[in-house]
Amino acid sequence: MQLRDKGIAFVLLMDAIKIQIAKKFIFPTSIFSMEVFKRLLLPISSEFFSENVAERAEKFVELFGSKVYAVYIIEEKTLRKVDEIAEPFLTEKQRKEMEKNIIEKNKGVANIIFEKIAEYIPDFEREIIVGEFSDVIMKKARKHNATCVMMGFEKECFLRYRLLENIKIPVWVEIGKGENILGVCSNLAPNVRVPKFTLKFAEKFGKKAYFIYVIDTEEKIEVDEKGVKRERTMEELRQAAEKFAARYKKYADVKIAVGSIEGEVAKYADEVNADVVIIGREMKKRRIFSREIKKEMIEKIKHSLLFLN
Repeated sequence: MQLRDKGIAFVLLMDAIKIQIAKKFIFPTSIFSMEVFKRLLLPISSEFFSENVAERAEKFVELFGSKVYAVYIIEEKTLRKVDEIAEPFLTEKQRKEMEKNIIEKNKGVANIIFEKIAEYIPDFEREIIVGEFSDVIMKKARKHNATCVMMGFEKECFLRYRLLENIKIPVWVEIGKGENILGVCSNLAPNVRVPKFTLKFAEKFGKKAYFIYVIDTEEKIEVDEKGVKRERTMEELRQAAEKFAARYKKYADVKIAVGSIEGEVAKYADEVNADVVIIGREMKKRRIFSREIKKEMIEKIKHSLLFLN
């Protein structure tokens, strides 16, 4: 090989090394990890079951070899409500017998649902339990060391926001399917895990990644990568958003929006036909991510959501 050729080869090698170093710096392997889907907990309320959750979980099982735990929860509040209605008319013994019959009927329903899940996921652990929805989920998540909770959504049957507030692992809310992956970033969050996870998730599923960076007008603050909150002017917030866009535009389409986070995300999720909207759970303690705002997001966004921890 001539000296000139060796020089070119050396330059190309150094460029390749620089690219790999940059990738490791910007997208660490730990962030890329799809360990989130290693052990899936599928809680099923006796009030509502979404077959779409099983269909979605099947994809994770196929791609990541996920272990699935399904728990059918006979809601205590339903039993209490029936008992209260029956109390003036039935003896305590009769009410106990009625409760037993309700539980037995629910067990029959649970087995039918388990059979339906088995059409998508032949091998999974199953359990039927009486209890309060959120309490059971948190208890079973600890027992199975679950890495993600996957649930369906029905406006009148599932708005268990205490669970979203308290559970420490990611929560997937299955609402609707689409084509692309949307990561949500904002001046209210460090914006570390969401963009990196979004890109890796899109890569794994062969989908296009999009980001929306929302400059929230209600709180003129910026949260840095260490989680430190500082007051900023509107111009400084715009500069931070543009810096984010410049960093990630080579990997995905980035939209900068100004306004309420739930409204802007809902509009853009429709625009890009999001299959899932990925939201950083680090935002949950900010005022904008209060329980009421989460409720509005889940009700407004007609696409599945993944709340990271």
